Amino acid sequence: MKNLHEAEVASRFDAQRRRFKSAVADDDYRLLGLLDAVGPVRGLTILDLGCGKGRFARALRRRGAAVIGVDIAAAMLAEATGVPRARASSRRLPFRDASFDAVIAVEAVEHMDPAGCEATLREARRVLRPGGRLAIVDKNVAALSARRPWLPSVAEKRIDELRGRWMYPAWGPVRERWFWPSRLRRALERRFERVDVRRLLSPAERERWLFRRLPAARLMTLWVAEAPGGRNVQ
Repeated sequence: MKNLHEAEVASRFDAQRRRFKSAVADDDYRLLGLLDAVGPVRGLTILDLGCGKGRFARALRRRGAAVIGVDIAAAMLAEATGVPRARASSRRLPFRDASFDAVIAVEAVEHMDPAGCEATLREARRVLRPGGRLAIVDKNVAALSARRPWLPSVAEKRIDELRGRWMYPAWGPVRERWFWPSRLRRALERRFERVDVRRLLSPAERERWLFRRLPAARLMTLWVAEAPGGRNVQ
């Protein structure tokens, strides 16, 4: 049965694909966070969930990783040139158990409904090799706006939704789900071990002392979780 939530997300991404970049800078703070989380990527097999146009996948491939991208949006995926890719749902990945050394998801989980998020975590655990790492970069619901630090980022998003400036219509069937870092951490701890939460500092945030001093106010968060069964696990 076709998932209506995923169908709407795919439709919105494809319709607005021109607003999404096809490349990421080598010094992008999200990319640097992923590299720090996963470690040396040369020779690793990595799955990029919600890869879009393949910008993070290509950046990892330049560093010697074998990366496969997965996305549900056909037009976005068509532009992921130079990346082995498959159109598939992260709810049910078309890969064998223990196929990957690492799984990444950059601003992808926020587009999933609660059931889809749970299924994605389960599938990520399934396709990871023992000791492999899942790295999720997504938004912190408690963040403050880098442009207007007196305003919560989620309120700024809602204002833009009401003005028709956001990806999804204000009263549409789908809205982005931002996360309490501790809540997503607990969800990961049910399936993984050694879960770590890191607050990423964007260039815009770096210019303000508030974000340098108060990591909890930062928008982007990195969750890193290790699959059980690694060599360091007794």
